[in-house]
Amino acid sequence: MTEKQKQMAILLQDLTLAFIINSAATILGGGFQSAGTYWSGMGMAFCINYIAGLVIPVESIGRGAAEKLKLRDGGFPHRLVRTAVVNAIFVTIISLSIAMIQGGVGPDLLFAWLSTYPALHIVGLIASLLLEAPCACLAQTLIPSSKP
Repeated sequence: MTEKQKQMAILLQDLTLAFIINSAATILGGGFQSAGTYWSGMGMAFCINYIAGLVIPVESIGRGAAEKLKLRDGGFPHRLVRTAVVNAIFVTIISLSIAMIQGGVGPDLLFAWLSTYPALHIVGLIASLLLEAPCACLAQTLIPSSKP
């Protein structure tokens, strides 16, 4: 993949994950309240996720964890460890940020955050594993490689 294709794949995956994580958080938080709340939550999740990805070298951290375990790059165990580490970073940042935005910083913040975090981590991990290849394929379709 070219660098532009990789960036497009990340953007597509971030958008899709924002939708999935926000939907799961909405369900775990008691259900759909209003369209405005739902779409603003998705927008916040996407922005937080995308900015965190620009600031934190999550892919390098995930690859490093898989390599420390001496897993073969390209194999499912490598992909699982890499994705689990990347997902843990993103879901932690997104869910904690959204909990602070929605509930404020106070004595109930930790409980509110931890009450949804395990489920959101599992949902995010499964979604990330399922979305990686289709997002990469779509990115390659949207941004064709230039041929010499």
